Amino acid sequence: MPRRALGRRAPTFDLERAHAERGCALIAGVDEAGRGALAGPLAVGLVVYPTHLFSEPPDGRLSGVRDSKQLTPRQREKAETAVRAAAQVALTAFVSHRIIDKINVNRATEAGLRKLLRMLPRTPDIILMDGTFSFDVGVPIVPIVGGDSRSMSIASASILAKVARDALLRGLDARYPGYGFHENKGYGTRAHRTAIEMIGPSPVHRLTYDPVRSLREGVVVEHEGSEPRNTTRIAGKGSEPHAD
Repeated sequence: MPRRALGRRAPTFDLERAHAERGCALIAGVDEAGRGALAGPLAVGLVVYPTHLFSEPPDGRLSGVRDSKQLTPRQREKAETAVRAAAQVALTAFVSHRIIDKINVNRATEAGLRKLLRMLPRTPDIILMDGTFSFDVGVPIVPIVGGDSRSMSIASASILAKVARDALLRGLDARYPGYGFHENKGYGTRAHRTAIEMIGPSPVHRLTYDPVRSLREGVVVEHEGSEPRNTTRIAGKGSEPHAD
């Protein structure tokens, strides 16, 4: 398979530097992975870089950092190693499929963020977050559409979340064979949807997402053009039908 070229637009520390110049000393970038998946948990990553990196020439170790969806699995793993080596804080939290079904995926994202904040020794001054979220978590949140292609901290968080979640789904593939979790990472590929219809959902499938929801209700779901649906979904960020 040919090597995938890195995305043309590389994230920078421009946004972080602007907030540091306004007096923010601890700036966290946050992003998630698994939002649009039919199975498995949501993963939320958080990264804080030391402020001296904002004004220095870009660290060569971070040259491979991009929005995680632009990278191959090998590129993501290499970038994750670089992120952990350069970051002041690099954390990931999972929110289970059961919680997603119970409170919806946006509130599950908030729950994951709160879990991460409890893990920190010091509360950030500000959070840069991909999407249009406006959570009340006791810390100012700056929502940035396309943040994973603009902010180094957000892109780094997206890589942490994606790598951690992919590893977990590979483990679930051995536990629940037949769905291709090692390949689709829980996303709604045609083969995955067909497997659900043939053998039924596994214990880690999201019951409020189609096609599982419709199958439970006895409704036939068309494959072409269909998208995962969460019945309690609210605005915040688009789904990510990306299995790599």
